[in-house]
Amino acid sequence: MDHSLKTRILIVEDNLDDVDLLMRQLRKANLGEQVMTISDGRLALDFLMLPEASHLVALFLDLKLPSMSGVQLLEKIRAHDKIRNLPVIVMTSSNSSEDLQKCTELRVLNYVQKPVTLEAFNKAVASTFHLPDTAAP
Repeated sequence: MDHSLKTRILIVEDNLDDVDLLMRQLRKANLGEQVMTISDGRLALDFLMLPEASHLVALFLDLKLPSMSGVQLLEKIRAHDKIRNLPVIVMTSSNSSEDLQKCTELRVLNYVQKPVTLEAFNKAVASTFHLPDTAAP
């Protein structure tokens, strides 16, 4: 397999509209070619345990997922040597202070509130990949 084509960004999100918005922004930043989307927390964990996951540079994570919550997935990520330092950007409709505190404790890089705006996605993508903010038209 061509090393340059391996998955570099994982999106764990079950809302197709949010996936579409994020993919448009990743494409705009020339980061859309090496993205995998998984809509289930347990399936995401299974993927993260594979050798292919060692090529990831970022994970966009929803907190409300089928079969395993985003917080549970994040706890497992931070407890696993191979992927513990993976940069994670949380995208959530939760406004729970407990969720925010837990995400802070688990070293989340960015915490984006839903409904997600184009500007919020732009800022998260720009800061994660050290790109200029493309929110301006």
